[in-house]
Amino acid sequence: MKNKPVLFLSLLICLSSNAREIVIKSPDKNLKATIVLSDKVMAKVCDNDRELFTIDRISLITNCGSIPAEQVRLKKVQRRTVNSTIVPVVKEKRAIIPEIYNEMILNFSDNSSIIFRLYDNGFAYRIVTNFSRELTIKEESAIYSFDSNAKITYQQDHSPNSNCERPYVHKLAGEWGAEDMGNLPILVELPSSKRLLFLESDVQDYPYMWLKGGVQGDMKMFQWNCPKDYNIYDINVNQDVTRVKQVVSRYDYIAKVQGSRAFPWRIMAIANNDIDLINCQLTYLLASELKITDTSWIKPGWVILDWWSRYGIYGVDFESGVNTETAKYMIDFVKEFGMQYYLFDLGWAYKNSLIKTTPKLDMDEVMRYAQEKGVGIMLWVASALLDEQMEIAMDQFEKWGIKGLKIDFIDRSDQDVSRFCRRVAEEAAKRKMILNFHGIYIPDGIRRAYPNVLTREALMEFEYNGFSDFVTPDHDCTLPFIRNVAGPQDYIPGTMMNATKKNFRQNNDTPMSQGTRVHSMAMAVISESPMQMLPDAPTLYYEEEECGRFLTRIPVEWDETKPLQGKVGDYVAIARRNGDEWYVGAITDWTPRKLILDFDFLDAGKNYTIELFRDGPNASKMAVDYVKEIGNVQKGKRMEIDMAPGGGWLARIY
Repeated sequence: MKNKPVLFLSLLICLSSNAREIVIKSPDKNLKATIVLSDKVMAKVCDNDRELFTIDRISLITNCGSIPAEQVRLKKVQRRTVNSTIVPVVKEKRAIIPEIYNEMILNFSDNSSIIFRLYDNGFAYRIVTNFSRELTIKEESAIYSFDSNAKITYQQDHSPNSNCERPYVHKLAGEWGAEDMGNLPILVELPSSKRLLFLESDVQDYPYMWLKGGVQGDMKMFQWNCPKDYNIYDINVNQDVTRVKQVVSRYDYIAKVQGSRAFPWRIMAIANNDIDLINCQLTYLLASELKITDTSWIKPGWVILDWWSRYGIYGVDFESGVNTETAKYMIDFVKEFGMQYYLFDLGWAYKNSLIKTTPKLDMDEVMRYAQEKGVGIMLWVASALLDEQMEIAMDQFEKWGIKGLKIDFIDRSDQDVSRFCRRVAEEAAKRKMILNFHGIYIPDGIRRAYPNVLTREALMEFEYNGFSDFVTPDHDCTLPFIRNVAGPQDYIPGTMMNATKKNFRQNNDTPMSQGTRVHSMAMAVISESPMQMLPDAPTLYYEEEECGRFLTRIPVEWDETKPLQGKVGDYVAIARRNGDEWYVGAITDWTPRKLILDFDFLDAGKNYTIELFRDGPNASKMAVDYVKEIGNVQKGKRMEIDMAPGGGWLARIY
């Protein structure tokens, strides 16, 4: 990190009875937060004196009472301005992240503090305690209020065993009631056109934040109580057996913690319009700094998994399945298409033992072959099994030479699962393994401390097409503005099985996407993740080689991201740069759409070649129809693109 000079002021304050408001402004002075101290702490955030939202009753409710205590005395105010840059280990949106904010710390007489930060694009706060005794946290309090006509977009959910995979629904703030509840991120569209997005960061040894309905459209913070008893049992999934762990009873508190600690950051990203949300990195900026000394082994890349792939292989001289022959075939494909990893999904382990493989799979031979080809091997693991067998399993994985894990069925967001995920990140880092979390809460910034955590689910992604109709082009056009703002998402783009709205069918063994071929390919640029997964069998990519080779050449890390156009749920166009090459992706919902793309992001005075895929003339009837073209483009050129219903547009510019 390179820091410019930082100003840090410590001011002793003697408050008179009516001096109850303290103000902090954003670096550009457009945002202002007024902290009101009475019997409780309240924050009011304004944009150029127009109120955006308020947060009332900011506190922890503990076994020792409220923190900060009611009518607590303010001892000291500290302020500082930071203007620095961060160079991330794994480049998601950009190679260098600006970090510019104003901070104010309110120190209270009860040994607690609240830190407030204002960025030009967001507001954040966290509570800090400095007690020698352990604390039992019964509730973290915060009540959020907005204009009652604000539109709320969120995943409606009520399950304590949630995997954070629900369709997005819409409701006005004034209509939120006690039955309304959901996990983050939650988008608020104010009538003024301002956009607010609930996020959180640096969640350590603590439950994750949800929101539920309060009074007259208010939202209040909610966390699931600590688990007391579990139901652990085996389930059959596509004729394979795995283990799940669900909470059946809970204690009457959300966490037991050390008395001296910082609690998670509560974040409200603030944007002037939809596309300004896309480049927000507040979750990353507010996370704990790097915990790994050597990061040279962390390699982002493309992965093929065998969950669906093994069902779609044909034209070979072996029976496909979880066996050595299929694994070698997959490894050959990864090598030939310039990918990095092959993932064994559910079915590789023998009778739920993570140190033994199914009889037809010779892991030693597979690993020898993979190392010869320069291909990394990953394993799918159920979280309940890994929790039970952590040490012996991790040691065996390291002995085999496994490069990464996909950990699934976490399905909770309480304190115990927070501890589990951090433990996994630490143990994997010791053994130089990358991670992909599935069935999990949203990104909380852990990837900054442990950049081996490359991606995660916490969204409805491609697999849902196998058994539902939820992952529509409308859904795809929502993700960049909400879920992907929190951090990388494992969407699994690039299927060659494409369908129009009329022709779409559910098939869990070989799912198809809703929308055109180019829409699905463009999701590799639209959907941001340092680990991208291919869904189909290699057979399809060999048959559709022009598309397959273009797809797996798309980078997974970006030096620069330029959101071009977009509206939540309707359409989006994004340009991303890796080195000297630009990739542009655009998608639309079921409405056919024309967009004018402006290439002002290119360097002046240079002639570029553009290699593009667009929807074919019959894509509205046969979603697989596409046209590939090669031409020239320069800075300042404007190009009209025409997308079919559920369509897309994709280009490489070099």
